[in-house]
Order: sequence, then structure tokens, then C-alpha cells
Amino acid sequence: MTISPINGREMLTAEQVHDITGVPVSTLHDWAAKRSAELTPQARVTFRLSNRHRRWTRRDVEQWIRICTHLT
Repeated sequence: MTISPINGREMLTAEQVHDITGVPVSTLHDWAAKRSAELTPQARVTFRLSNRHRRWTRRDVEQWIRICTHLT
């Protein structure tokens, strides 16, 4: 976990999001890439640090979980 110097939000790695959600890391990256190309709405907004590093905010992940649990 890191804290964003810009907005003070807790930023999570794909492995940390996987630990929270159970979604495979490869799927998270696939969803994020498709989201960037506007091909899928599944991935929450990610922050791209470089070509090889993305981060998700804990708040967005928790909101996504709440939405998903209300859909079932």
C-alpha cells in the first residue's frame, strides 16, 4: 500500500486488490486495459504509474465491492 502524495488516498497494487476481491491479477490488468480503451466498464478507474505499474484506490475497490454485492 502507498499513499498518494496528490490526494492522500490509499493506493493498492493489483496483488492487494486480488487479496481483497479474489479477482485474479491478470483479470484486473485485462479489465484495466480494456477500460482504458473504453471496451469494458468492469474495471474501476486505475492510475497508471508506468507501462508496468497500475494502482487502484482502496475507496474505489470498496465501492465496487458494495455495488457488486447489491447486484446479487
